[in-house]
Amino acid sequence: MTGPDYAGYLRLERLLSLQVPLRPADDDTATGSAELFFIVAHQTSELWLAQALRDLDAATEALTDGGRPGGADGIESALEYLARVAEVVRILEDTVRLLERLPVRRFAAFRPHLGTASGAQSQGFHALEVRLGTADDDESPLYRAFLKALAARGTSVEEVCALGAAGAGPSHRLAETLLDIGYRFWHWKLAHLALVDRTVGGLAGTGGTTGAAHLASRVRMPFPELRAVREGLHRQEEPHGRTKPAACPHAPS
Repeated sequence: MTGPDYAGYLRLERLLSLQVPLRPADDDTATGSAELFFIVAHQTSELWLAQALRDLDAATEALTDGGRPGGADGIESALEYLARVAEVVRILEDTVRLLERLPVRRFAAFRPHLGTASGAQSQGFHALEVRLGTADDDESPLYRAFLKALAARGTSVEEVCALGAAGAGPSHRLAETLLDIGYRFWHWKLAHLALVDRTVGGLAGTGGTTGAAHLASRVRMPFPELRAVREGLHRQEEPHGRTKPAACPHAPS
């Protein structure tokens, strides 16, 4: 049985027909290329967001269920998904930096045609904030699942951080991967804030927000509890250099 060819498998004909600039047909070539570049950057970002959401949900499920029956441990399974998420978020930040190559005068030429379309309306991004716990300062469902998985092992995030990689193994790697995701997400938001300020300055956003001011108010770091535990290591050193692990907290309900 013959399978699809490369173009068929990726639905390339349909995919490459989805970039439709709104600039007038008689506009200059440079502005048209700039708008196409703008569209491609945002469409690919939405695809990467969809992948990140899928992997975050799979990691949360793995931690909650302890992995597939007969398969790897839940923490090991979650690591596979989350290592990929960390790289996806890095790509999202790189895409923002790529948009720095969009000349301001070209963006100004096609921006009026965007109407009320705005990145602030991205459902994928809002869903990512919910998963990471930065939407309304709620705790991340992924982080709750992580704490439950540790409690099932009879340990805590404080003890995992205190023991380090040699003592806590996969649990410590997972904590470090969560921090990687958190800091890359933070860097991505800062890069976006800098891009918007550089491109439109103090102008209001196309979606009706206050533009850069709105973005600045939304720069939040995921997993603040984990960062607080790491900071606590500086206060747990005993006189002879030994680390005193903190008591294991109750598992979240």
